Amino acid sequence: MTNPDASQGSPDNGPTFLCRIGTIFLLTPEKRKFGDYMENLCNALQGDPRVQWVKRAKLNTDYCSHIAVYPNADESDSDEVMHGSDAMRAVQFDRPLLFKIVVPIKNQPQHHHADDIPTDTYWVSWDGVVVMVLWRHEREAIPSSGGQIILQLLEEICASANLGVFNQACSPACMNVFMHSDLVIKQLDGLEDCRVFGFDRTTVDVAAPPSEDPEGVLIDLNYSFGRTALYFARQKNSGRRIIDLEAEAWRRAARLLSHYSAHVEAAATPLRKRIVMRWRNRGWRSEVRSLSAQTWVCMTGIEVTLRNWKELKNDFFGAAKENSCMPIFETDYSDEVAMIESIDLSRLESMSTQVESRLDNRLVSIATAGGAVSGAIAGALVTLLGG
Repeated sequence: MTNPDASQGSPDNGPTFLCRIGTIFLLTPEKRKFGDYMENLCNALQGDPRVQWVKRAKLNTDYCSHIAVYPNADESDSDEVMHGSDAMRAVQFDRPLLFKIVVPIKNQPQHHHADDIPTDTYWVSWDGVVVMVLWRHEREAIPSSGGQIILQLLEEICASANLGVFNQACSPACMNVFMHSDLVIKQLDGLEDCRVFGFDRTTVDVAAPPSEDPEGVLIDLNYSFGRTALYFARQKNSGRRIIDLEAEAWRRAARLLSHYSAHVEAAATPLRKRIVMRWRNRGWRSEVRSLSAQTWVCMTGIEVTLRNWKELKNDFFGAAKENSCMPIFETDYSDEVAMIESIDLSRLESMSTQVESRLDNRLVSIATAGGAVSGAIAGALVTLLGG
């Protein structure tokens, strides 16, 4: 399959590279100056024997940012997910730092036990969110284990600098460090930036301007696709939290209905059994009201996060269209977007509203009956006193 928006011509026979793009958030335990983060990170990188060199660009702090990042739901308790109190602080630099690593093949992790680690040398760029790993591609097959060492390396280096990382895979259960599209890079005369010129399943063919070294190729890739990848990463993080919030809302709604169902069932049983069932389910009204309130909190969180997600989606779509690079993200994008856009909160709202209404009606009935009884007693007392 080819990209109709690609420029005419085909890549020459120059060096071929393979690039993988991932989302690895740089986490910080406290808010500090962006230059301090960069300084500590560069010092930690330079102190690691696996890092051959580090190049940092001068930051424009007006365009650096702190980002609220949500972990996977299985790393937080349900109340933290509901209230968003498990959010982590991530740092995004306005331009990436570059570094070269050399790690013996025997020391690199295999992906799903695939013994196909292609090289000991990688060129890496990282802006605190988007990581790109590049190496010389000299095989016909795409190696599953290529570049997977980057997560372990960044975890260890950042820990030594009192920083942290969070790898955002395509889904919480996925063991892949990167997105599922592999970029096969070939150089083409006459280009000023990188272009997608073909794609097939998870392989995306990219033409890049000629460069004398891999570092230059990596810079061009960042210039062409880095901003789009940033929008993608942030949209995906908000999307995962929306999915987790919906799951929490339905979990609480299910418990709410379970309590209410037990109450209704008890009302239809013989008196002796009814007393036992209601004793076991005592306090259910307070529990139902609490669960209903929690369901509304989850729904509110969904609405707020969904608004942010839609803004990021528009940013991502605009950037992907401008650079004609949607094939890079398609495999990791469509299913989750369809899932989020299909979310319908009307059933949850109706369920909570109906249960609350029935509880309120019962309280009104009790109050009315209590008022009638009190009025009758007061009338009898007046009659007696008057007699």
